[in-house]
Amino acid sequence: MIIIPDLILILTLIVYLVLFRIKKVRFRLTVLALWLGTALLVDTVIAYRKIDLGAFFNFLLGMLLISWLVSYFVIHRDKRRLLTGYLFNLSIVITVGYLVVLCLPFATPLPIILSTIIGLMLLMLLTFGGYGLIIYLLWNARIVLKKESRTLGNMLTLLLGLAGLVLILFQHFLFKDGSVFAYIYMVIIIFLIYYFFSFMTVLTSSLLFNHIKPKFNKDYLIVLGSGLLNGETVTPLLAGRIDAALAFANQQQARTGKQPLLIMSGGQGQDEKMPEAVAMANYALSQGVPKAAIITEENSKTTLQNLKYSKALMDERSQGKPYQSAFVSNDYHIFRAGLFAKKVGLNSDGIGSRTARYFLPNAFIREFVAIILMHKKRHIVFTVLLLILIAAIIVINVKFVG
Repeated sequence: MIIIPDLILILTLIVYLVLFRIKKVRFRLTVLALWLGTALLVDTVIAYRKIDLGAFFNFLLGMLLISWLVSYFVIHRDKRRLLTGYLFNLSIVITVGYLVVLCLPFATPLPIILSTIIGLMLLMLLTFGGYGLIIYLLWNARIVLKKESRTLGNMLTLLLGLAGLVLILFQHFLFKDGSVFAYIYMVIIIFLIYYFFSFMTVLTSSLLFNHIKPKFNKDYLIVLGSGLLNGETVTPLLAGRIDAALAFANQQQARTGKQPLLIMSGGQGQDEKMPEAVAMANYALSQGVPKAAIITEENSKTTLQNLKYSKALMDERSQGKPYQSAFVSNDYHIFRAGLFAKKVGLNSDGIGSRTARYFLPNAFIREFVAIILMHKKRHIVFTVLLLILIAAIIVINVKFVG
């Protein structure tokens, strides 16, 4: 009888995934979170009734509840922080550990199934993950170079794939005992691990930022500019941002009757015939947007300036009255834009326009590097401390062990 709740939960999940597959329902992270929470609650109650799991189990259960509660409140208080990614990832790790402990009494099958699946995934990742990643990076680079211009920014997956390939090809030279290359290899691996976890933090923070949608209460929508085609026409990427802003504005008006003003933000580059904001406004007008609903900010050159100068316009128009705003950019870019918004004191949410899937890896790698540079002091300090620790280990190994 104790397996009946788990069978019902498994069946519920299968039905949901089938409905999602046939496009009857939308995929929602909230639904999966509720399902997992229900599963953990049910199996915890069954395990408690069957056997006394001891103080460590109680401690881990407390850590699980506290970590998710803290994550929830931090994310909903202000999702424009890397702390959201740290806490969310930590909560996932604690949840996996809790599932493993929940397997020990063999009270119900669901924790065993989930732990087995997670274990197999981790085993596959540790065994073949590096090779799979290199293959994916090179495959993606081929598509990007075929469809996009061959700039350095579009070759990041190619460079990373080739670097990984070189590292694998020269492993047999690096593993020689006592060789200086062995120590170099150790340093490289340690830094790869550090930046892998940093990347996962940024990725999780960005996914959460995109997943939690803005409320339909905005007074202003700031559309962040980018380069123009032939110096006077919005590119498909920029048109996608404007379309996303218009879609949100139309949805808000349909639901609340409130029409937000559109701030087209972007100055004139050296190779452009007009400010980006003017070209963006022209595109919006061609889509039927009234001229009175558009404001242009024509001086900014960077994302930071987009938000800073747009904030000045909103502050001036609002004359001290509170207002609600959101900025619009591509989905891979809005988390970093959120960090800039926080930096200039703008309490603004983000709306992401869709980006072609093949372009996302390169784009997000650029975002990751940019965010690392935004917090470079922190990473420099950690790098120096890590190098000192590695040097100490090498000295101890050479003088006292080797």
